[in-house]
Amino acid sequence: MSDSSVRQKVATIFRDLAGERSAALDGARFPANIASTIREAIKSDDADEGAILHADEIAFNLTDWSAEAAFLVALHLFPERFTKEEIREGVQAFLLHAPNHIIAAARLSGHPVEDIFKEDSDDTAQ
Repeated sequence: MSDSSVRQKVATIFRDLAGERSAALDGARFPANIASTIREAIKSDDADEGAILHADEIAFNLTDWSAEAAFLVALHLFPERFTKEEIREGVQAFLLHAPNHIIAAARLSGHPVEDIFKEDSDDTAQ
């Protein structure tokens, strides 16, 4: 999300809810401490260098889109605070940023990824 009214609105909502901790949701800075926490929780105790790198990549892919996740949570909590234009912008930002990270994290974790909602049709336009 660009530095827009929707980003500012989300920041205000989370500042009101979480105070200084809301800075962790600012997409302008990478939440390295959260990524490290995830990495340490998901890597095995006897992990070799490759497994640690895998855990780092999973953690990155689960944290890089925190601003977009914050938008969705703020929208769930306070939909009345957003205009239709802001909702369109926030949804578009989420759809542009988050899906590839989620897919990458799932694959790195060994989970198969498939589009279970894809309709069988001859329409190849996506």
